Amino acid sequence: MRGRRLCGVPASDGRVLSGLSSEKYPVRWGVLAPTSTVARLAVLPALAASAGARLVAAASQSCPPDQLGWLAADRVHDGYQEVLDDPDVEVVYIPLPNSLHREWTCRAVQAGKHVLCEKPLASTGADALAMARAARAAGMVLMEAYMTPFHPRSMAVGELVSSGRLGELRFMRAAFTGVVTRSGDHRWQPEMGGGSLLDLGIYCLAPLLGAAGRLPRRMAAAARETPAGVDASFAGWVDFGDGLAGSFECSFEAPERQQLELVGTEAALAVERAFTPGPGDDQMVLTGRDGSRNALVSGAGDPYLGMIEHMGAVVRGDAHLRRPPEDSVELAGVVDQLRELAGVGAQ
Repeated sequence: MRGRRLCGVPASDGRVLSGLSSEKYPVRWGVLAPTSTVARLAVLPALAASAGARLVAAASQSCPPDQLGWLAADRVHDGYQEVLDDPDVEVVYIPLPNSLHREWTCRAVQAGKHVLCEKPLASTGADALAMARAARAAGMVLMEAYMTPFHPRSMAVGELVSSGRLGELRFMRAAFTGVVTRSGDHRWQPEMGGGSLLDLGIYCLAPLLGAAGRLPRRMAAAARETPAGVDASFAGWVDFGDGLAGSFECSFEAPERQQLELVGTEAALAVERAFTPGPGDDQMVLTGRDGSRNALVSGAGDPYLGMIEHMGAVVRGDAHLRRPPEDSVELAGVVDQLRELAGVGAQ
């Protein structure tokens, strides 16, 4: 999908020509809400592990600076805006609730900062488009913090599809379910951009759109909605035309499952723990036309570290964005349509 002009956003080459290598001159990061789960468990450790990154500033609205001594940051500010105003910060990581992504991303790029914004990029397609346009106008890099493509096995899946080894694709299926038990979790709150599709949908839909290489022609969807108006479970069907269709499931109330299956005329590929792979996840199963099953072994690694280092390389002008904001805008538009089809938030 890279390189196309989508939804009125000019395609970006993702370059910022500073002439400085991130290996010799580490990219200087600021983090908003470092106490968020994904920041604490995944992104902050990746920043610490990267020789090309340095955490220079952070701020939390839930924890005062004197309680953030565990952060390996040069300084801790009192508020988010101070991080954006910090002249040493080059890139800001934003893991705030979905409803706050547009506001703080736009503030950041207008302050001259590149942004790595947690997925989903925005709660709506309109917000995602506004964010992409703001970054483009400011000349700043914007990337959605969707780390799955940066795992070696995910790259191997893409190469396998591109090689034609599966034949012509006919069916695709993705499922990401798990139990969210905390009643106060922002993912249960519609005003905070909650819901299983917004939280988990990118993991299911991005591989389907990527493998198809085009947008769906038709879609259908159903959801189990809470009284508050949040989809606790969501199922969808997408028809890409030319004999290719896909289905997906995401849920906050079903047992843990992470599955991706791509079925072609020559072979079928099945991947377990497909969406949050770790250093030990390096296998997938290929089933041939004759029913033979073979385990394929790919490389493994930390996808968050890969994402951080890729962002640093783009900021330093050493790489092009592997997944530009135009792709995120496109996916957000698909999510909008699916929510409407399922009647989520209609009351």
